[in-house]
Amino acid sequence: MRLGTVLPLSVLVALLPLASAADMRPIKKLRAGLPPYAVAEKIARHNDQVVARRPADEPRRTPGTPHLTWLADCDARVQPTLFYPDPVDTIYTVRNPGNQFSLSVGAIDYGINELLSPVLLITGNTNSDSLRLFAKGYSHLGPDLRRDLDTLRLSLGEQAGNGVGARAEPVLVEKNVDFQVATAIKRYGPRIENGRLVVIGAVIDLNNQYGHGLNRLIIININGETDPEKLRAMHHLIRLDKRLLALVGRKPWHEGGEARVTATAGKPVAKKTRSKGTSQKK
Repeated sequence: MRLGTVLPLSVLVALLPLASAADMRPIKKLRAGLPPYAVAEKIARHNDQVVARRPADEPRRTPGTPHLTWLADCDARVQPTLFYPDPVDTIYTVRNPGNQFSLSVGAIDYGINELLSPVLLITGNTNSDSLRLFAKGYSHLGPDLRRDLDTLRLSLGEQAGNGVGARAEPVLVEKNVDFQVATAIKRYGPRIENGRLVVIGAVIDLNNQYGHGLNRLIIININGETDPEKLRAMHHLIRLDKRLLALVGRKPWHEGGEARVTATAGKPVAKKTRSKGTSQKK
């Protein structure tokens, strides 16, 4: 064997132990899907079709007051068409990992204070990659994404971030939505008090954990009110029929991850009556 061949092989053998001690994380691969050139073609062709379908005499759209400002997770499965018939020019959208108010304060301020949208809708979603990453650990991610996920500790606490995911996923989703709604109420309190803004918290159930169907939007919080019975009685929902009202409100989740239904959907739970001998403090 030639000396020129032996030397490279000996160097390779010497480096093998060092390579074995290296971090053996799997190599990231592209997810199965369309190649970039196909995506670029779809973008160009679809836009061409949109332009071609537009009547020549149709007036140009001018910026108006959007019906709502929507704060959502950046999950691509969650789209405004799941809950609104025509989102163009009607929904001002803000998205980030975990639908966190603090990560997009300026953008949300613009929708509320400048565009004057009358509703701030904050949605979380089941089967959430963001919350799953937070609960299982995300130290392997880049510093910017780690910083964004770190702020979920404010809403979910330190325990959930340490991988202790004993509670059901819907409980974490609801807890996060409630925290973001409370944060928004503190910031826009005067607008809410004078009736110029309503903050609605909801869950988009991507995997039917609530049992109402895939992709169901379930309202769980309005201006800080979370009691299902009181939510159904609010004037903001006055135009909902009985079937849709029955879908309002969270379920009484317990630690096992399932829901105990304590009352028929849509029928308020009867309040306990006090016995005559019981004194009531004023």
